[in-house]
Amino acid sequence: MSTAIRKQTHADFCQRLSRVESRFCRPGASATTRDTTVARPFAATLTGFGWIYLVVAVSTNRELIASSLKQGSLPVEYHDWIFNGLAAMIVASFIVLALHVFRYFMKTGGKRTNSGGVLVGAIAALVLFYTPSGVWSTGFGMLDGHSRNALATAGAAIEGTFPGLGVHNLAFVSSGGN
Repeated sequence: MSTAIRKQTHADFCQRLSRVESRFCRPGASATTRDTTVARPFAATLTGFGWIYLVVAVSTNRELIASSLKQGSLPVEYHDWIFNGLAAMIVASFIVLALHVFRYFMKTGGKRTNSGGVLVGAIAALVLFYTPSGVWSTGFGMLDGHSRNALATAGAAIEGTFPGLGVHNLAFVSSGGN
């Protein structure tokens, strides 16, 4: 039995290639595809906000976490594991945030939109977290009478729903105790 060996032509190559991926063999067609990532800017913004707010809250409240672990039933030898895991989470979060910055500037379409949403949410979380309480009280002091009445009505509705909760006694402070 002898096998005939013949040189492969372009038509043979296209025929073999069309079985694997037909778009590469069409004449005039581009081999690159368009980005089909679905843009979800609102969900990406909420994700970025919650993610970075959690990371900043964990990174600034070490004493609170330590006292909570001491009050719990977890053995003391595991406390270092918890803090090392939280430190790894913080480092990984900043690396992923840097990747989102890179992705925002280098990609197009839905990838860019989603990364931009994550970055906007992260910036909003940082602004909310590090805004001094005096700014909030000054801002609420600048409200007119209609806005104050709306807030008082909303507070009364919440107090009616949750008895014992005094909305008028709320104080705006950061979670870091500043």
